[in-house]
Amino acid sequence: MSSIATDAAHVAATAAEPKGAAAPRWGGLDWPLMGFAGTLMAFGLLMILSASSLDADATYGNAMHFVTRQSAGLIMGCMVSAVVLMLPWSWMQRGAWVAYGGSLFSLALVMSPLGHSAKGAARWVKLGPINLQPSEFAKVALILVLSSYLANNRGRLKDLVGVGLPGIALLMPLVVLIVFQKDFGTTVILLGLAGVLYFVAGLQWRYIVAGIGGALGLLAFLVAIEPYRLKRLTSFLDPFADPDGAGYQVVQGWIALASGGPFGAGLATGVAQRGFLPEAHTDFISAVIGEELGAMGWMFTVVLLLGVVWRGFEISRRAPDFFGMLVAVGLSTMFAAQAIINMGVVAGLVPPKGLVLPFLSYGASAALFHTLCIGILLRISMASGESEELEEAEEPVAA
Repeated sequence: MSSIATDAAHVAATAAEPKGAAAPRWGGLDWPLMGFAGTLMAFGLLMILSASSLDADATYGNAMHFVTRQSAGLIMGCMVSAVVLMLPWSWMQRGAWVAYGGSLFSLALVMSPLGHSAKGAARWVKLGPINLQPSEFAKVALILVLSSYLANNRGRLKDLVGVGLPGIALLMPLVVLIVFQKDFGTTVILLGLAGVLYFVAGLQWRYIVAGIGGALGLLAFLVAIEPYRLKRLTSFLDPFADPDGAGYQVVQGWIALASGGPFGAGLATGVAQRGFLPEAHTDFISAVIGEELGAMGWMFTVVLLLGVVWRGFEISRRAPDFFGMLVAVGLSTMFAAQAIINMGVVAGLVPPKGLVLPFLSYGASAALFHTLCIGILLRISMASGESEELEEAEEPVAA
């Protein structure tokens, strides 16, 4: 009798618990996503070490300098992700506006005395020994807040003036602040993410086409007003016209890829990281992979990145609600876009842009926020499991 009473009390408590406030159920974790992401993190640390050890030792007296900082970013990202995994699902959508406000504040800090500049660009906030790049967080914040807005206005996008345009108004402050930081690559990503989310949310095609036209016009204007961007574009069209100047990195990237052959020259034996390809451990890390591990190394990288994107879209398909679906689509699109653009630049298929290859390029801020994105995807997958368990618990039991 006591066992029956205990079971009845448990069922009653479960039924009374609000669906969105359910305690996290760890059985819903997407283990393949964790496997792909974890392998990318470890592989990234290995390649950063191989690409940067000589430069780090010569500059800082420590061959592990960049690997240590990258590891710190990954560890902080895992810690923040752990917090996300323990939060009730209902808090995620409410927290979107907090993330948006925090992103605007941190972007504004770049123009304060806390701002830090490097190589002619002011994109970082200096907090003691740590330099954070708020534009990385802006991608996550935009996905969260725009997904929340579109979910709350589901089915109302036909009202372009009353519903559609106010959503775009959420995007513009982020774009303006990032344009002032001369971060063209992130601007492209933000505009693309907004377009994808609106498309998935059901915005009519004619508005999507108009939006694409407006975004291309804005990007063309941003290229025209900065001579170095025009130079990058012309060098992309013919890098050998100035192989020692504007086309230098593209040409050296091609040489590195071509010299790798099918299986590469071996770890730490390539020449791309020994002065011929500046900052090889950042935007051009895939050139080092191609040279040292060959075409097989490139294919391994592509498979891992495709694995993350695949699991992200699979999580979106099983999301517990429209908000979760949009967030998962946005994060998966972000990973895919950055990988395509980064590796496309190295292969000479895309004009040079300052976008990192997720988990592989050096950048502690990017490592932190990309790990956070994995944590959010895992939380969505857990919420899907929680939703399924609650639905099963609510099914009537046959007498």
